[in-house]
Amino acid sequence: MNWHKALLLFLWVMPHALLGVLAFFLCKRRLYREFPVFFAYVLSEIAEFVLLFSLYSVLGVTSKPYKYAYCATLLLSIALRFGVINESAKDLFREYKLLRVSGIRVLQYATGLLLAVGVLLTVYAPGQSANWYSDIFVANRGAAMIQLGVLLSLLVFSRFMGLSWRRPAFGIALGLAILAGIDLVVHAIRSEFSSHAWVQYLSLLATGTYFVCVLIWIGYLLLPEPKPASIAVLPHDEVETWNTEFQRLLRAKD
Repeated sequence: MNWHKALLLFLWVMPHALLGVLAFFLCKRRLYREFPVFFAYVLSEIAEFVLLFSLYSVLGVTSKPYKYAYCATLLLSIALRFGVINESAKDLFREYKLLRVSGIRVLQYATGLLLAVGVLLTVYAPGQSANWYSDIFVANRGAAMIQLGVLLSLLVFSRFMGLSWRRPAFGIALGLAILAGIDLVVHAIRSEFSSHAWVQYLSLLATGTYFVCVLIWIGYLLLPEPKPASIAVLPHDEVETWNTEFQRLLRAKD
């Protein structure tokens, strides 16, 4: 086994082993109640790894069963990531009802716009083929673009509102944003450079990024979540000010 295969295998196995640690902390801190979709995503990623690694060890990556299993688990992962994004957004604004409504509405508009752009880019993407296996990767690229745009909107909006960056929901969103961003970079480079050497390095980049994202999730879950600021102690709290302004604006419309 050469160094590339050994490193790629390590970067494939280790993040999923750490996902087991992540699932343990989610259960220990009872965070699976606050993030049930993220907990389901973590468990599905572990189950996906067990299935794919077993097929890879027995049949190899070029076998039809491996391709079918990979595509099915990829579609499940895409769907769960959208659920995790929605869950993270609701958690970030859970203490401020009006901000939650406004924030979710902004994200819905951003999602609709990005979805339209993603569909157009997917339909008119260059180099389309009749191969269903390739079409799955095209759909994944469109989904990654939508997810990255929504996540960046969420992170910027939450920062603009003065919400703490130490909250687990922020760490979850940050990890997914990095994952989606690198996914798009890998797709873009792969479309321009299809040589075997480039494919090897891009595989290392993708698996290495996934490793980093899992470490980010574990790190955020280990950090103590800051207590929400009391309005009596901080009467000019930035988030509460925005909450009051939204309430005044809604009353004016009525």
